[in-house]
Amino acid sequence: MAIFTRSPTINYNFVAGVYAFFTALCALLSVLHFYSLQVEGFYIVLVPFVPCFLWSLMVRHRWLQQSKITGENADESKKQK
Repeated sequence: MAIFTRSPTINYNFVAGVYAFFTALCALLSVLHFYSLQVEGFYIVLVPFVPCFLWSLMVRHRWLQQSKITGENADESKKQK
């Protein structure tokens, strides 16, 4: 699928980390939503980060697999020389 193809100039470790931070913040605000009136509904703003975080994990996984395969091929070509 084209939506899961990686871009060669993007560091997906950083992207997944940023999305993870805001997903955790969304979870914290959604828990606080039930205990405090001051933060009622704030979690709604951060809800879009949850599917983005899952997407970035899938793309990151493919990115790491391709890097691993590329690295193994480079090691094999060095051994043959």
